[in-house]
Amino acid sequence: MAEKGRMQSVFDAFDRLSGREKIMVGGLVGAFLLTVLTIVWMVFSSQISALEERNENARSTMAEVMTLKDAYLAQKAKLDAKKSLLDRNDVRLAPLIETEAKRLGVEIDDFKEDKRYITENHRRARPQNDGDTPPPKIRDLVEVSTTVTLRRVSLEQLSNLLAAVQKRPEPIRVTDLNISTLTSDRQQLRVVKVKVSTYRNEEVKL
Repeated sequence: MAEKGRMQSVFDAFDRLSGREKIMVGGLVGAFLLTVLTIVWMVFSSQISALEERNENARSTMAEVMTLKDAYLAQKAKLDAKKSLLDRNDVRLAPLIETEAKRLGVEIDDFKEDKRYITENHRRARPQNDGDTPPPKIRDLVEVSTTVTLRRVSLEQLSNLLAAVQKRPEPIRVTDLNISTLTSDRQQLRVVKVKVSTYRNEEVKL
């Protein structure tokens, strides 16, 4: 009731105003409402702009994530394929080189085999003291190499031998090459020492 009485008093006071005063009051009220509406519009406009900017940033971030995801999956597929190749590699270098050398008419004078660990997970692993617990399976990346000595071989024969070895599907690389030529014929090699290496993931017993 009190609120209704105050509103009635306001209307009564407005009725008592002259026509000019009513116009001025109406103008003030209109200006006030326009100011309020302008402020509200500015606030909402600013919020909408900020929201649109956040949405644009989110879309840009999502697009970048999808691009990186595709690149990551492609790289992971390559790494998985290489790991699988290392896990399945059981090639024996000496018989392989000997077979290719005989096919090309190259005589092998000497073989020297070597092996080294590239990773050393087995050195960091702790052996189990409990006799009932099976030892953990530890795998390390190893390099198995064979150094071959060739004598009286032509440059073409050597090139063909190295190409035949390295085109194999297994991870095989020529990692060292020493050549001694004849002074009378540079195309004829007196002594060749070539080191061929392959790589595999190998289980190590503790």
